[in-house]
Amino acid sequence: MEQAGRILIIDRKSRVRQETAAVLRGLDFQVEEVDSGDQARMALKNSAYQLILAEVSLLPGGGVEFLLGQDAILSSTAVVLMASATSVDDVAAVMRAGASDFIQRPYGLDELCLRLEKSLKVRFYEHELTYLRGERDIIYRFENFIGESSAIKEVFALLSKVSNSNASILISGETGTGKELVAGAIHYSSPRAAKGFIKVNCAALHDNLLESELFGHEKGAYTGASRQRIGRFEQADRGTLFLDEIGDMSLGTQAKLLRVLQEKEFERLGGDKTIKVDARIISASNKDLAKIIQDGDFREDLFYRINVINVHIPPLRERREDIPLLAVSFIRKFAADLKKNTTTLHPDAAGFLKQHHWPGNVRELQNCIERAVLMSDGSEIVKEDLLFMRSLIKDGGDGEVAPVFEIPPQGLKLDDMERALIIETLEICNWVQKDAADMLGISKRVMNYKVKQLGLANARWLKNK
Repeated sequence: MEQAGRILIIDRKSRVRQETAAVLRGLDFQVEEVDSGDQARMALKNSAYQLILAEVSLLPGGGVEFLLGQDAILSSTAVVLMASATSVDDVAAVMRAGASDFIQRPYGLDELCLRLEKSLKVRFYEHELTYLRGERDIIYRFENFIGESSAIKEVFALLSKVSNSNASILISGETGTGKELVAGAIHYSSPRAAKGFIKVNCAALHDNLLESELFGHEKGAYTGASRQRIGRFEQADRGTLFLDEIGDMSLGTQAKLLRVLQEKEFERLGGDKTIKVDARIISASNKDLAKIIQDGDFREDLFYRINVINVHIPPLRERREDIPLLAVSFIRKFAADLKKNTTTLHPDAAGFLKQHHWPGNVRELQNCIERAVLMSDGSEIVKEDLLFMRSLIKDGGDGEVAPVFEIPPQGLKLDDMERALIIETLEICNWVQKDAADMLGISKRVMNYKVKQLGLANARWLKNK
C-alpha cells in the first residue's frame, strides 16, 4: 500500500482480526484491535485513525447510526464495513451514511488489502481537494492583495465593482505584475465561484494544440488523437475561462474564439456536434493590443469583445511605497517555508529595495526576497543581505532609478555580458523563456536560440518536457 498510517479493526472474531492485523502490520501500518462497540468508542475518543475496518454487527443501526454520528471522524478517516451477508439496500444505506466501502465475508486478505488501499486513496485525495480549495480561497481573495499606493487602490476599487458582473475583462500589465492572481480573485469573488476557474496560456501552445486545448477534439480528429478530449471551454461552463497572453494567439484561432464569444457554441475538432457553453472570459496580455491591431496581428472585433472592462495593473516602479509591504509579506512566507526566524525588513534594506527599477515587477521582488531570506542569518533582512542586487541599482540622486551594468577595470567580454544578462533576466522571470524574451525585446525564437547557444538549462524546463 502507498498510504501508511493508523488503522482500527473492530471485529469480534479474534482469529480473523489477528490475521488481518498481522498482514496490515507487515505493510507498515500501525494497527489497533478491539472486539466490541464500546471499546471502539473509547479508542476513537483517544486516538485518530486513517482507516476504520469494522464488523457491521458491532455498530448500532447496522453501522448507519454510528456513521451519522461521526462527522468529525469521517472528515479525515476512511471507514470500511464488513459483514457475512447483506442486502443491496443495506449496502446503499451505509454508503450514503458515509462509509468508504463495504466488503462481504468471506474475503481473501489480498482482496481486502486492495479495497483498503482504494478507500485510503479516495479519502486522501478528498482531503487534499478540501485543503487546496481552502488555499485557493486564501490566495485569490482581494483582501490578500497587498498595497497602500493610490495606483493599486484604484485597481482594487475597480475590481470590487466588476467582480459580480458577467462582463468580459481584459487585464493588462507588464510581466510579473500578478495578472493571473487578479483574474482568480475576480472569479472567486463572483457568483461563478463554485464552478471552475480554467486557465490557458495562449503563448505556450502551437496553433493546432491551442485549438484542441480550447475546444477539445474527437477521437481520430488528427494524427495522435487516440481518444476524445474535453476542451477548456467545456470545462469552464458556468465558470470562468482565463486566457493568458491572448496577444500571442494566431489570427486563425482568434476568428474561432470570436465565434464562440458571439454564438456561445462551438464544435470539437473533428466533430459535428454543436456544444452550448456559458463561460465568462477574462483575458490578459503584457502587450499593447491596440498597437498590434494596427500592425494587423490582432482582430479589432475580438478586442472589443474581450475588452468590455479593462483592468490595468501598474508596474512596481509606479507604486514604490508598496515595495516594503510586499517584501515583508514575502519574508514571512519564505521564512515559514525555510523554517527560519526572519520576520522583518530593516529600514535601510527597504530604502535599498525602493531604488531598484524592478523590470520583473512583483515576481522579481518575490524571487529576490526568497534569496535574501535563504542567505540571512538574523531576524530581519538587512541591506547586506541584498548586496547581490548592487550591480542592478543606480541612484541618480533625483529619485529616478534604472538598471545598469558595472564594468570592471579589467574590462568585460561582450559574450560574457550577454550571457550574464540573459541568465539574470531568466532568473527575474522565474526561467520562463517567453517572459524573458519580452523583457529583453527579442522574439521567442531568438531567445530559444540564445539558450541553446549558451548551453543554459533549468530543472523546470526538464519537468515540462
